[in-house]
Amino acid sequence: MLLGALLAPPLFYLGQHAAAFHALSFLGESDFRRYFNRAILAAALALFYPLLRWVGWRNLGDLGLRPDPQRWRHLAGGFLISFVTITLLGVLLTRFGIYYWKSPPPWNLLPRVLVSALTVGVLEEYLFRGLFLGVALRHARPAAAAVFVSALFAILHFLKPVEDAPLPVRWYSGLALIPQVFGQFTEPQLVLAGFITLFVLGMMLAHATLRTRSLWLSIGLHSGLVFGKMGFNKLAKRVVDLMPWFGPDPTVGLGSVLVLLFVWFLTWYVFLRERSFAPVVEHAR
Repeated sequence: MLLGALLAPPLFYLGQHAAAFHALSFLGESDFRRYFNRAILAAALALFYPLLRWVGWRNLGDLGLRPDPQRWRHLAGGFLISFVTITLLGVLLTRFGIYYWKSPPPWNLLPRVLVSALTVGVLEEYLFRGLFLGVALRHARPAAAAVFVSALFAILHFLKPVEDAPLPVRWYSGLALIPQVFGQFTEPQLVLAGFITLFVLGMMLAHATLRTRSLWLSIGLHSGLVFGKMGFNKLAKRVVDLMPWFGPDPTVGLGSVLVLLFVWFLTWYVFLRERSFAPVVEHAR
């Protein structure tokens, strides 16, 4: 977090300069808090290889990951399963009057949302299902390791600054945001609802990683969910808050948990039902 806080201001200024190019103009529209969140992820990945070397590992194979001969099928199939499911959920929410479509729909925002979704999917899967799950498997059985990493995955998603007034960006602005990362814990009901959803998501992604022994399927699932959620939020606006079923976005609440369980079932049925945990258990031991 400290390294990310120090990286955030130069990344912000770099993004503002890059926004001069039309294809990268969206970088100029992102506020400093978003750069802060991405800088922390980038810092975690920058420390990924040094940490592997420090614990005596040389490559991803030491984390229990193997080349995936069906990588493109897993990547594309996982993306489609999650994206189509979230899109259908969005259509239903608009049909019931919980959301309404913006007029005119800002379709031009979707390409940059897709790039962001793919980036988040790759970064977070390498960090959580690659590094953290790989380390946990060295000290626990697969089920216990999956539970621990999924809980960590859920908790860390709440460690980000609360949206507020625009910040003047100085070299120390990232450090000034660190005390604000716990701001969301002032709303325990929302945190609990979001934690359950993220925990179920983490367990689904861990299951996909353990069964395939690779990150391709989990990256596809994660990216598709993020693209579906962020794309829908760009195209539609919430009218009614139906907590505990649906909260500030379609991925918070009991309804969202049921949708994720459905995505998990489809993933198991299409990709995982004929696979075994045996190789992973042997590796963990």
